[in-house]
Amino acid sequence: MNIKGQQILNPGKLAMARLVSRISGNFNPSKNANKPLPKKEIKKILVQEHQCIGDVLMLEPTLTALKEGFPHAEIDLLCVSPLKKLAEATHLADCIMEYPKELPGSGKYDLVFDFHADVRRLRMLNKYKAKYRAGFSFSGGAKWLTHVIDYPYGEHQVERPFELLNLLGIPVKREVPLLTGIENKVKEKNRILLHPGANHEGRRWPFEHWVELIKLLREDEYDPMWITPPGEIAPEGINAFSGNLLEMAELIVDSRLLIGCDSMSVHLSVALGVPALAIFGSQDPELTKPYGPNGNFIIPEIECKHRRSDWRLCKECMSSVQAENVFEYIKIILNK
Repeated sequence: MNIKGQQILNPGKLAMARLVSRISGNFNPSKNANKPLPKKEIKKILVQEHQCIGDVLMLEPTLTALKEGFPHAEIDLLCVSPLKKLAEATHLADCIMEYPKELPGSGKYDLVFDFHADVRRLRMLNKYKAKYRAGFSFSGGAKWLTHVIDYPYGEHQVERPFELLNLLGIPVKREVPLLTGIENKVKEKNRILLHPGANHEGRRWPFEHWVELIKLLREDEYDPMWITPPGEIAPEGINAFSGNLLEMAELIVDSRLLIGCDSMSVHLSVALGVPALAIFGSQDPELTKPYGPNGNFIIPEIECKHRRSDWRLCKECMSSVQAENVFEYIKIILNK
């Protein structure tokens, strides 16, 4: 199923959400939507992004633009719990709140944002009772928003919020995510980080491919280090790291390169100014690749023809990316 050029994860659920929203009368924007925003009235802003760690990291340019656009306003960020220490250390917002432990109270904010197009999240946004509410229209709930545009799905995830900021007259001066506040101590010239974690099996590169890549790196006198996802074990005989996101960030800034899947680690690395290489399968890298000059990605040599259960992820495509090809790309990146 396609709507406005978008592939849909669950067409049945989306159709039902849109139907219920139409029946409830909140599917279309209000006639008074998108009036000029009185910026001087805005003293307290909330951005809610509590779905994935990578989603928050890609919001950094948007958060910076909000700080510059509302220099006298306090900006709060509601995000996933594991990100709180890192978000505070890098000053992503004035106040960092953990979802769902620290839900903000009603009537506390002048302006609230949600940069997804999920009617459930817009319903939550509406409960804050802010005078101004900004978000995207897609699955319903547009009437709850005072400032709304269609979800720009075809753009990279870093860029999508810029469309909404443009509507509000807020310029984005820097588009590439940048995290500051993490000290670079001693750059390990030969250390390359390997992070196999991903939130879906269809995004993960096979374990045996990682083992082969470790062998190739060692033969070329690089020092690979394994970042162990929670609840998992590292390959035998490799130095491994296991810690929180702030500690992981401190490790990244002292390394040369990070190799990962289509997951938060590659976004964290490039935002810290360290090159990253993301391994993609059948999903479109133009939507979620690590963004900016330090971002790199590798895809299968052959377009996906496999039968698959997921709308865009394919384990066979991930398996088809060979360790030798990843290793050759690593050498290209390091020789730049």
